[in-house]
Amino acid sequence: MPASRYDIQADQGATFKLHLHYKFSGGTGIDIGNFTGRMQVRRSSRDPNVILFLTQNGVTGGGVTGEFNIGSGIAGVGGISFNTSIAGSTGYTGGILLRVDDSTMTNVPAGKHFYDLELRNSLGEVMRLMEGSFEVSREITRA
Repeated sequence: MPASRYDIQADQGATFKLHLHYKFSGGTGIDIGNFTGRMQVRRSSRDPNVILFLTQNGVTGGGVTGEFNIGSGIAGVGGISFNTSIAGSTGYTGGILLRVDDSTMTNVPAGKHFYDLELRNSLGEVMRLMEGSFEVSREITRA
């Protein structure tokens, strides 16, 4: 099945949080506690540089340059959490929480970028769950 399309709106300099519910067609949440995931944001699908990289181990941003190559970048606070609520508490079957701290988001360039979110199950199978644009509105209030 192809990835679902969902366009994301985010604000430069503000904490980014997006909560998703991965569920069966009947509405019951799918247990994804043993899954891993990754999400990358790039200026285009062909751009070798990454703007944001989220995993369940954390989030990486480009620092003041805004972009980085995989394996480099600046560690931020956040990442991907599975079977969690919007508040980050566990026990919410099928809940996926994406979070990026405000300091990391300060260095994300304003404009329209692109992302996809991949999940890997316990069998090692990868599925592209979502894709779309990741549009960042420019921050006006700055230090």
